[in-house]
Amino acid sequence: MDRVPLNVRIDRDLRERLQAIAREQNRTLSNLVETELKRVAATGQGARTEPKNRRG
Repeated sequence: MDRVPLNVRIDRDLRERLQAIAREQNRTLSNLVETELKRVAATGQGARTEPKNRRG
């Protein structure tokens, strides 16, 4: 499977919390995020809230 970059903007506090979790699990932030996105894609289980800002 080809790997492609995905750039997103998140709150600084969220990034810091995710980075801490990744460090505790001896993983990279990218690995943590990719693993969770795969779980959501496989199960269809994820946040069901409306986005704060919609462009388009």
